[in-house]
Amino acid sequence: MERRELMKMMAASMGGSIALPESAFAKMGEPFDPAELTFFRPGQRAQVALIAEAIIPRTDTPGAIDAGVPGWIEVIVKDCLEEADQEVIIKGLSDLMNRCQEEHGKDIGQLSGEEQVRFLTKMNKETIAFKRKAQKEGKQPRRTFLEQFKDLTKFCYCSSEVGATEALELVFVPGKWVASMPLKPGQKAWAM
Repeated sequence: MERRELMKMMAASMGGSIALPESAFAKMGEPFDPAELTFFRPGQRAQVALIAEAIIPRTDTPGAIDAGVPGWIEVIVKDCLEEADQEVIIKGLSDLMNRCQEEHGKDIGQLSGEEQVRFLTKMNKETIAFKRKAQKEGKQPRRTFLEQFKDLTKFCYCSSEVGATEALELVFVPGKWVASMPLKPGQKAWAM
């Protein structure tokens, strides 16, 4: 299995274990209405799509954009997150754009796919180091932009019809529960 495909499968399988408000789960049950996309400005909307696709890219299965993840992220941020978390997302998008300009002299959309992944991975490692340092100092910092964004991307992807049927294995009644169900080589993980 290709490394990128393995990372995508791992990201998708973790989607059910994220911390989102219950209202996000209810929102995913509603039909998607593009008219609800009023929270982000057009530039932010494009940036959300780029970052989501960098997290779950199209390979031999659909990526985040194919699954409608960017639109759902916007709806959930607008309707389900607290104002403080909304601010983390807005400020994070701005900081990411500024940092990309400083480090690469161009927008994230102008980076190659590999450069986007390296850039986001570097930011993620710094986020983890920042949180660890804060925790050692006895502080409990708010969830960071990348933490929230990755969780939103995974949640929206795994909750989408495309993610549940084309990236994961959807079986309405899979039978009895077996804690360590053996998988055949190449078999998809189960959708939630």
